[in-house]
Amino acid sequence: MNPRHDRAGDGAPVPGEHEVTKLIAAWRHGDTDAREALVERVYANVRAIAAQSLRSSPAATLGTTDLAHEALIRLLGAEASWQDRRHLFHVVAQATRQVLVDAARRRLADKRGSGAEHVALDAALDKADPGADANLIQLDDALRDLARTDARRAQIVELVYFGGLERAEVAASLEISETTVDRDLRLARAWLRSALEA
Repeated sequence: MNPRHDRAGDGAPVPGEHEVTKLIAAWRHGDTDAREALVERVYANVRAIAAQSLRSSPAATLGTTDLAHEALIRLLGAEASWQDRRHLFHVVAQATRQVLVDAARRRLADKRGSGAEHVALDAALDKADPGADANLIQLDDALRDLARTDARRAQIVELVYFGGLERAEVAASLEISETTVDRDLRLARAWLRSALEA
């Protein structure tokens, strides 16, 4: 189940979306039962985000279930500081990206000379390339640099390419217009292309 399936066709939240936000609040206030209920409620969405992340990184050796479980372990090991459902799924997209990057770094450490590979943005983002580990690591580094100068643009790239959200969903999630999403995504791609080709 993709995160987009939790919304009505008109982009309005469907019943149950606020339940996730309530469970997050209860967990933050020490309710351990809320933590378990939250995991059950969002598990299908976490798997969908993991599946999208794997489509963006076909060289990954993790399966969807393993990636989803690793992302959940990282989330559950951290302090529950999410404000609401949207924030939680942003963090899930970040966690799955980081699991993939960490795995890629480990694989590259086992290979000699692999770190010299160069990434092309179109190959990394348009998935025209087999998704080499070095490409994913360079893209992750570039996204971190972009986040320091423009956090929203970096987040849009992450939500589209790692979270699997459509532009309308990104717009609703970040409470901006679709036109702004399109413009920021275009500018972010240009910035990343320049950074990766440097």
